[in-house]
Amino acid sequence: MTGGLPERYFFNKRGAVSVGQVLKGLFPKRSSGDKMCQEVRNAWKDIVGEEIYRCTEVIDLKKGVLFVNAESTALIHHLTNFEKAAIIAKVNKLTRVEYLSDIRFKVGILNDGRRK
Repeated sequence: MTGGLPERYFFNKRGAVSVGQVLKGLFPKRSSGDKMCQEVRNAWKDIVGEEIYRCTEVIDLKKGVLFVNAESTALIHHLTNFEKAAIIAKVNKLTRVEYLSDIRFKVGILNDGRRK
């Protein structure tokens, strides 16, 4: 059964490996929105402006929903209540397709080193 697959998929020095972890390693994460997600990531600074750009990070785009990490709950409240519709309109204008229907914000760590 291990023919063709690297040994790391079946043995772990720390203990048992969940089936989910094995499957994530076997099947790379690809979706039809990958190209569009990369396009949104590249234009995110122009879409939201410098101040919000420093405090947010685009995580993923799946089935018309953009997932964004933000630094704080106060920023999420502001973006959800005052900026969300404008951001959706700008993204749809950028992609020239009415693809984006919602944005989900969550508090998370920004991984790309844009913090002050």
